[in-house]
Amino acid sequence: MTFGILIFPGAHGDKELKRVFEDVYGKSVKTIWNRETDLRGIDVLFIPGGFPCKGSSNSNKCIEESPVIDSMLEFADRGKILVGIGNGFRVLCETNLIPGSLRMNKTQHYICRNTYIKPDNDYTALTHKLSNNKAYRIPIATGYGRYSARDEILAQMRIHEQILFRYCDQNGRISEGINVTGAVDNIAGVCNQRKNVFGMIPQPERAVFPFGRHTDGKAIFDSLMEFL
Repeated sequence: MTFGILIFPGAHGDKELKRVFEDVYGKSVKTIWNRETDLRGIDVLFIPGGFPCKGSSNSNKCIEESPVIDSMLEFADRGKILVGIGNGFRVLCETNLIPGSLRMNKTQHYICRNTYIKPDNDYTALTHKLSNNKAYRIPIATGYGRYSARDEILAQMRIHEQILFRYCDQNGRISEGINVTGAVDNIAGVCNQRKNVFGMIPQPERAVFPFGRHTDGKAIFDSLMEFL
């Protein structure tokens, strides 16, 4: 099984993901740049954090016009698993693979800190091994992490159970006071209706190895690996 890591200019987090897949799970990894189009042989595709197309005068246009996008859309349409982490989540929103959008944090500042998230369901590829009663300590590093969606879209997402994670305190309590980005309904991660495309702001690859002092992120990857 081969894991693909799709990199846009300005992205980071690819090295952490690569190390997780290779060193922890013994998986083959292939790096794909946004100017490429060939996703053949890729079984699972990740888009790491960072600022996609940083330096472009119109980053949204840069994302939309990247040659890899058509291949990425086809990849998702075939039902293969696609995961966007941090601002990789943004790429999925910009290409309408998942609903909603990402806006500047409510503080108007870049946020780099540990946070707690709680699964909102326990049957998707990323959550089926997680406990709905546990708060998972996962770091975030983002300036545009405030998830937003119209009320009617949120209503449909709740019906189809597309909310993956919500920000909470260390005891699992959900409240506006611990909503670090200002995301609507404390949302930290969502998926599409088919539940094969996932986006999340927290970065679990930074909470896998013991030298990071906490390893809750490994549970998310364990869930994915068992699902596959």
